[in-house]
Amino acid sequence: MLDVSDIMTPRQNLVVMHPESTVEEVRRAMAAHAIRHLPVLDGAGALVGLVSQTDVLVAGNGEARVVREIMIRDPETVDERENVRHAALLMVRRKRSCLPVTRGGELRGIVTDSDFLGVAITLMEQSEAVEPDADDFGSPEEL
Repeated sequence: MLDVSDIMTPRQNLVVMHPESTVEEVRRAMAAHAIRHLPVLDGAGALVGLVSQTDVLVAGNGEARVVREIMIRDPETVDERENVRHAALLMVRRKRSCLPVTRGGELRGIVTDSDFLGVAITLMEQSEAVEPDADDFGSPEEL
């Protein structure tokens, strides 16, 4: 079985924000990197929140707001050693489109619904590669 660490975006590839970052900075980072979720880390590097594209849209274009005002505080996380099925069920049951991935409380990455689509596509491709076509068996007359 796959672990979450097998499909997540690892920490070194994440764009992260600080609680005092502005919503406009988040908006620009999301657009520049074509992403919809950003972990929020405090000065010590601890995960304190998560900001999504929806949070940014709801915040609007008004006054200069900071991330701590709009972020999801203390978001649910999943351990990197959990199996993918567990993480997928958690996301479906809690209606989440991403989960920060941790180990021992430390941010290790993030897993999103897009990561699960990648797994589904791979599984479908593998299934199609091993399923015989109707032509593989020939006609009844040939058997």
